[in-house]
Amino acid sequence: MKSSKLKLVDGLTQAPSGKRIRQRRLAMQLVLLFITTILAPLGHQHLEAQEVAREEPPAAASQAVLPEAPTPQQDGPLDLTQIPHATPFSPGKVPDRVVLESDNPQTKTGDVLAASGNVVITYRDHIIYADSVTYDKATGEVNATGHLKVIGGENDEHIEASHGTYNLHTGTGRFYDVSGSVGLGKTNAKESVVTPVITSTSATGGRTGPRSAGYQNSNPFLFEGRVVVKTGPENYDVYDGAVTSCLLPNPDWQLFANHFNMDGDKAKAYSSNFRLLGIPVFYLPYVTHPVDADERQSGLLIPTIGYSSASKDTGSKGFTIGEQAYLTLGRSADLTVGTLYYSLRGFSENGTFRYRGPGDDFLTAHFSALQDRGFTSAAGLYQNQGGQDITVGYRKQLTTTTRAVVDAEYLSSYIYREVFTENFNQAVSSDITSTLYLMHERNGFALDGRVDRYQGLKVVAIGTTPGEEVKIFHAPSIDLSADDHRIEGTPLLWDLDTSVAALKRTQPDFASAGMTERVDVHPELSLPLHLEGWNVMSSLGARDTFYSRSRQAPYGANATPIELTQTVNRSDFEATVDIRPPVLERTFTVPARFRKLLGDEVRHTIEPDITYRDVQGISNFLNILRFDDIDLASNTDELAYGVTQHLYFRPRPKPKKAAPKPGCPVQEAGTEQSTGGSDGGANLPDVFNPTPQAANNDANGIPNAWAAAPDVPLRTHGHHPDPCAPDAAPANPPQQEWFSWRLEQKHFFNQTFGGAVIDRRRNIFDSTLSFSGVAFLTEPRSTSPLISRMRFRTSGHTDIEYDFDYDTGATKFTSQNVFLDVHSSRFFGGFSYARLNAPGRFYTEVIDTTTNTATGLTSSAVSDFSQMRVLLGYGTPSKPGLSAAVGSGIDLKLGSAQYVTVQTGYNWNCCGLSVEYRKYDFGTIRNEGTPSFSFTLANIGSAGNLRRNQSLF
Repeated sequence: MKSSKLKLVDGLTQAPSGKRIRQRRLAMQLVLLFITTILAPLGHQHLEAQEVAREEPPAAASQAVLPEAPTPQQDGPLDLTQIPHATPFSPGKVPDRVVLESDNPQTKTGDVLAASGNVVITYRDHIIYADSVTYDKATGEVNATGHLKVIGGENDEHIEASHGTYNLHTGTGRFYDVSGSVGLGKTNAKESVVTPVITSTSATGGRTGPRSAGYQNSNPFLFEGRVVVKTGPENYDVYDGAVTSCLLPNPDWQLFANHFNMDGDKAKAYSSNFRLLGIPVFYLPYVTHPVDADERQSGLLIPTIGYSSASKDTGSKGFTIGEQAYLTLGRSADLTVGTLYYSLRGFSENGTFRYRGPGDDFLTAHFSALQDRGFTSAAGLYQNQGGQDITVGYRKQLTTTTRAVVDAEYLSSYIYREVFTENFNQAVSSDITSTLYLMHERNGFALDGRVDRYQGLKVVAIGTTPGEEVKIFHAPSIDLSADDHRIEGTPLLWDLDTSVAALKRTQPDFASAGMTERVDVHPELSLPLHLEGWNVMSSLGARDTFYSRSRQAPYGANATPIELTQTVNRSDFEATVDIRPPVLERTFTVPARFRKLLGDEVRHTIEPDITYRDVQGISNFLNILRFDDIDLASNTDELAYGVTQHLYFRPRPKPKKAAPKPGCPVQEAGTEQSTGGSDGGANLPDVFNPTPQAANNDANGIPNAWAAAPDVPLRTHGHHPDPCAPDAAPANPPQQEWFSWRLEQKHFFNQTFGGAVIDRRRNIFDSTLSFSGVAFLTEPRSTSPLISRMRFRTSGHTDIEYDFDYDTGATKFTSQNVFLDVHSSRFFGGFSYARLNAPGRFYTEVIDTTTNTATGLTSSAVSDFSQMRVLLGYGTPSKPGLSAAVGSGIDLKLGSAQYVTVQTGYNWNCCGLSVEYRKYDFGTIRNEGTPSFSFTLANIGSAGNLRRNQSLF
């Protein structure tokens, strides 16, 4: 039994000889006496506050000696300086005092103390355990033998050794036959606030750069060695040892070397070997291993190796090998550069620069290029698919009201991206936009200068057929807009949109000469009205637009534009009335059998809306060159009507079993007290308007003198709730939208839109574009298609959406989209279906069959496709265990799978392996299958050619 008779000797708390005796019985008696002494006066009904002196005692009083006991005859105010003050230690600072405890008697020879038998030394934030020790209080040197443990410190170290020395003053030492860890406390502290991320691993073994979500665990940095020398608070030298982040004694992987040097951020070594499951896998002449899981470091990434199984007709890439270097540029930036070699195609370069500034400021730039040797197809045509792709993203908050933004991309060849990108969505994308703007916003006004470029692929180059692209430039455009501003002394609001731009357009067989100048001014005056749930917004506006060039008109379908140097001015007058009737609402009681799913009540709302819009004055629509949506303004006389329905339900609150609170007695079920709680006293008595009290309590809620003392003292003051009281019943969760359905249609009183409609051609105006993204106007017509947007959200795990555009004139669906997303526990799935049968870019089907007969037009080109995507999976790659997923994109019209991906992986305690096979089928341009793999070390990084942005997870 350890001795408890400690005494302080020259700053050292020393335990005298003999056994430690715990006086538990005496302590309990003192506690009961203290409680009785305190509760006796508290139960008195005339309890009053203690009187405090009004004046501070004189300074001389501080020299007085504290008496052994208060003198009953002493009169006058209490001398506060006679009361001793407790001086707490500052947070995080532990006293410089050594406490030495042992089972056996301790001996002292000069400044050297010797102890044996479960010796425990406590000094600051360190604790040392050993079978026997000698301690020199003059030098702080501790020599320990037998089951030596050193625990604590700023680095949260845990060292176990057979014997060793340690200096308490300098924090240095030497240990033998060691196993230990550092950074466990740091890992646990960051676990709740740091998002797990992961990237590639350097050839030197260290993780590089900020990472995407990947496999992480809470293991500390572990090491073992024949000798460990600690040279500083966070500096260690490990000789003839190994390091790992796996749990011992059977780690999945280890890094062995004759000498490791750990400097707090990373461990580094020369001539090391990496062993997986005890088998040597890699020899590394120089290696670094991060001690801190979030520390970035420069290095070479592990090489990428792959193979392409494409046929020679679509340009096989052969074997692929690549290497990248990662460079940290301070705390806020990094750079990755590398190269890939395709054995059958040539070299490809790539690089990425990233910067993260204060707030939302950032800069990201990426570059990739290929010097393609080309190949000869089966038709005997030479194909070169090389190119360059550069992307830049930038945001800078110059002031609180001014910011600069860049979102730009340059692509030299669509074929290059389609063939060599590993991202399916990027491979099939045909639009590229680049925007640079500087914006200043203040008091509802926004002024911005903008330069942008649009590049759209219209016809894919196949064989000897060249591709066709459309390019549109704003160089520059200066825009000024003002939100609704009230006119002083009136209910009227005004707003303004204006712009000055220099524009250019190029397309097959046409290119505008030079830059076309455009000045557009669009002011508007509005009057909002509100009456018993009705909301009406009426507005009058005008628009005037000047162009320095024009287009020759009239022209027919598919006519090549002819640019004129004559200026043109377009003006209109606009009137709009937007009516929002009161929302119809009803709450239904849910039948008992459905309450588990929908709760007790379901609320149904119906929200109708009607908008009338009239635009007159535009008689020269066909003379306007097309650059953006401003040029699509036309005459219209239309009525839009729609209705939106919602179903809301309130989930039933889920009862939670409250965990016992520290220091509070455990209560039996059904005996919980109802006073206090986490509601901050919301259910407590109103102390300002007290209600009649029970006979056992006075007006303050304090038990009367004659009342029996409760087992637990009660406190019912609202601003100090009882910490041991059970938490209040959970509040009703907020309403959730379970179902929504939007139906909308337009009726056109002006069926020709002021003579702007051209038969047998796709027509797009601002009123049709804002209504639906699917074109429908191919001839004069009175009604638009009926659009429907329906969404189900039965829980937080399921989303279903069904959208369609139904053309009532052609009696067909011009577009249909179905989306399904489900995830439950570790299972997840997704499904999407997209069907489009609408007017194409240059030709259209004629809806009226009579017109077909009259013109002899029996067929025409339309945008007609049907595609489906499916995703099914199980698991989470950031957690231990099995994960597997399969995804596919299917072209139902062609009856082929454009891509198929199968991926599976397994994570052990501290490492994981993922394998994927991906198949692309883009016709004669790309038809290949590529296997990929990734080996991940938890908290460090991954090696292989399976990139995070390609993964199905």
